Amino acid sequence: MTDGLVLEGDLSDILLPTLLMSLYRDKETGVLIVEEKGYPKSMFIKNGNVVFASSKCSDDRLGEFLLRRGQITVKEFIVTSKKVGQGKKLGEILVDLGILTSEEMILGVKNQLIEIIDSVLSLTKGKYYLELTDFSTEELITLSMDMPHLLHLGMKKVKSWKTIYSAVGTLETRVKRSEQIPSFSSSLELTGEEEHLLSIMSKSTTVDYLLEASYLSQFETYNVLWIFITLGLIKKESSVSKESTEKILTLEELIDEFNDVFSIYFQKLGGNAEKVFKDSHNLLANDFSQFLEEQEGFYLYGRFDPDIILMKLRSFSEEEKIAKLNSFMVEVYYSVSFFAHKFLSKEEIMEVENYIKTNTSLKI
Repeated sequence: MTDGLVLEGDLSDILLPTLLMSLYRDKETGVLIVEEKGYPKSMFIKNGNVVFASSKCSDDRLGEFLLRRGQITVKEFIVTSKKVGQGKKLGEILVDLGILTSEEMILGVKNQLIEIIDSVLSLTKGKYYLELTDFSTEELITLSMDMPHLLHLGMKKVKSWKTIYSAVGTLETRVKRSEQIPSFSSSLELTGEEEHLLSIMSKSTTVDYLLEASYLSQFETYNVLWIFITLGLIKKESSVSKESTEKILTLEELIDEFNDVFSIYFQKLGGNAEKVFKDSHNLLANDFSQFLEEQEGFYLYGRFDPDIILMKLRSFSEEEKIAKLNSFMVEVYYSVSFFAHKFLSKEEIMEVENYIKTNTSLKI
């Protein structure tokens, strides 16, 4: 840890649970600040685990939280709120007046902290600020839950399909159980349905297959896959093999091959083409905003402007360029394919797939 170092980033580039797991793996200590609906919310992280949280939103305060949970009445809320600021915190006042026991107050604060943390896990827009610095917890009621456990429970409450789908990928995405399961997995208290889902990923498997084999609903299955990917229990497999990338001599040729495939889809879709390509563009806008900016021609004509993409890649090393370009193009292909299936026949889909096999070096 570099004490006092302040890092700033954009949540459109990294999902918050992924960032939190990165801090957990590096055992970082500091304060992470994000905004939800204009209100700053802070997570205090000690050795990789969130131990405290705060929020500038009035609805996140302890009194409002306890009122929503039915632990105090409206009258008790009004009376005790007026006493705050007279040298005591609300929790202490509630205990002094006999409204809550000390144990109930402490549990209430911990549940309040978890709710604040849960409220920001699905954010995909806005800035985050991380100051790597130590802090005192002497007068704080803190959490003692490790990060993977906190995320395992909190991410289940996320209801944003767009967030979950963008993280997991299309039905054709292949996933496999990690060769080295993290040591913390034994303490996650996985449900029977989650254990079953993890067990059938011992070999490379498509998301489409998992949706059919899972005992959970399809939304819940996607949600659990997102959790497993974030925690490192499973890994998404690259859809473009090393063999195929070796055959591609330049970045321009790779873009051209994908553009040719997109053009075939665009022509076959006819009047539905712009809608399909626009839906694909919007789906991937958060994860790949740097590549999709100024690319209106993608949904108007079914092709990317190579010069714009190459300009976006200029700051990366040669290895990073091919990896990032592959990742982007493959996700676009799967997205277009997913939306196109609604309008094209099986025969038309097969024609596109046969073209890829016989006329390109792509392995998708």
